[in-house]
Amino acid sequence: MAETSEKETQNQEDPKAWKWVIRKRVWDLMEAQNSAQFPRPVHHRIPNFIGASLAANKLSELEEFKVAKCVKVNPDTPQKQE
Repeated sequence: MAETSEKETQNQEDPKAWKWVIRKRVWDLMEAQNSAQFPRPVHHRIPNFIGASLAANKLSELEEFKVAKCVKVNPDTPQKQE
């Protein structure tokens, strides 16, 4: 995946290139601010983070979430509420 992301960022006309630039910035920021939880490092994954349970609770309060007929859920630790 790392090789793919590096290739994708080289073509700045490709919207996928910006996706990887943004992901890298977020990953770097989470590591720098020490807001990531295990497993680390967070790069190239959906990172677990401090406050993930609070974020899950806030999501469930959104009107869009309440009226949704279908919700896609990833089986990743940050989406798992404890």
